[in-house]
Amino acid sequence: MHAATDKTLCVVLGSGGHTAEMARLLQGVEFDRYTRRLYIVGEDDALSLDQIAAVEVRSSVYSGEYFVERVPRSREVGQSWASTPLSVARCLARTARVLLYHRPDVVLCNGPGNCVVVCVVALVPRILGLKRIPIIYVETFARVRTLSLSGKLLYPLADRFIVQWPQLLDRYPRAEYIPNLV
Repeated sequence: MHAATDKTLCVVLGSGGHTAEMARLLQGVEFDRYTRRLYIVGEDDALSLDQIAAVEVRSSVYSGEYFVERVPRSREVGQSWASTPLSVARCLARTARVLLYHRPDVVLCNGPGNCVVVCVVALVPRILGLKRIPIIYVETFARVRTLSLSGKLLYPLADRFIVQWPQLLDRYPRAEYIPNLV
């Protein structure tokens, strides 16, 4: 395991735009504070591996280590809703093993489908009274008027819910508006 002073940041990456936005968000993270980083990516997501390498090269002045864990996608784009429960169950089981092993101190995500499963699993230790793992959700820059499906599902669960457009505050008053994050 790791020393009590180490902090583990769990970052959920999706493919494409979510990963590009997260890579820009990570430029503002204090890697000397989070000496362990856990990146959760989809099984078939090669793009995120390149982005992780680039982020970690930039942060190489800090001590620490990082891990990449692959999990099945909770739902493929265009997948039928009838087959979704099975894929969610596979993602849930693998994600539970990953979080149990790495024991993150905080989860940072920005909307890929797998982030909902990761956040639900991260809530279990809190519900059981074992450990509080704060969840920070940053809604994607592309969502100007309404939240994404992930955002709608995680709005009531996230400890911090950040939006990048002020008009979203009217409909989601618990959200924090932080402009120009990405």
